[in-house]
Amino acid sequence: MHPAPHQAPFVLGTERHGTVADAADWITAHLDDLHALRLEHGAVLLRGLPFTTADEFALLRDRIVGRPADYVEKATPRSAYGKGVFTATDVPARRRIRLHNENSYALSFPRLLVFGCLTPPTTGGETFLGDMRAITDLLPDGLVGRFADEGWTLVRNYWGYYGLTWQEAFATDDRDEVEKYAAEQGLTTSWHGDRLTTTQHRSALIRHPESGDTSWFNHVAFWSEWSLQDELRELLRGECGDDLPFRTFHGNGDPVDRATIELLNDAHEKVRTAERWQRGDLMVVDNIRLAHGREPFKGEREVLVAMGDPIDRADCEL
Repeated sequence: MHPAPHQAPFVLGTERHGTVADAADWITAHLDDLHALRLEHGAVLLRGLPFTTADEFALLRDRIVGRPADYVEKATPRSAYGKGVFTATDVPARRRIRLHNENSYALSFPRLLVFGCLTPPTTGGETFLGDMRAITDLLPDGLVGRFADEGWTLVRNYWGYYGLTWQEAFATDDRDEVEKYAAEQGLTTSWHGDRLTTTQHRSALIRHPESGDTSWFNHVAFWSEWSLQDELRELLRGECGDDLPFRTFHGNGDPVDRATIELLNDAHEKVRTAERWQRGDLMVVDNIRLAHGREPFKGEREVLVAMGDPIDRADCEL
């Protein structure tokens, strides 16, 4: 059995700071304690910081993470503010975003995520979290064993008008650059005119490099066709056939069936927790321990994210 999931995030009221520079110095002075709380709880939310711009958020981020992490193999629309700061997502407000670990499909991924709230929404819009150590205890042993042994496979079709173009996803217009990246990252590629298909095989569970705990770490359910609303799935199948923008498979190539995806999504719902955003909130999230998602919302919502301290998958294998 894995440790019982904590109710993340741990909310920590900060001292009153007159300036962002004062707040940054306070973070530096308490950084060891903050990381100890992050390791214990998975996420720490600092409440009441005085940042009001993306540049000020970046200043605080730099006191928390050792080095920035790139957003690779992009999958969702985000607006860039510069200095490695993005909107958390530009997915429409009406849509709920399921729990996922950032870049779980890549060979290198951020160990830490830092979120900052400039403007909280009127209603909804929580960035909810889920303890991925607890997922395997909610699933049949045989299913967990299969994913542990086989891993999982992701197939992406870059249609452009359904999701991002390959140019957006890989931040280049040069096919040779895409092929170079694919060779380095273990992706197979197939070109169909201007449409690109990539296939990659990854481990489905990894070990936390600090705690040693095992985490469910993949996008198997997140990108399954069985996680889509029925109307959207039928629309995409009518337009794309079997070449959906995203498809997930067992490591041996078998499709992951609807019943399995429903089990996975149900398990994710059982570990989900959330805290309402307030202006000046800064949340540090352990991307290996916790998955994150977003509730639909109304009103203006400006929540920023930065990724840091990248780690290689090879350093986290079971």
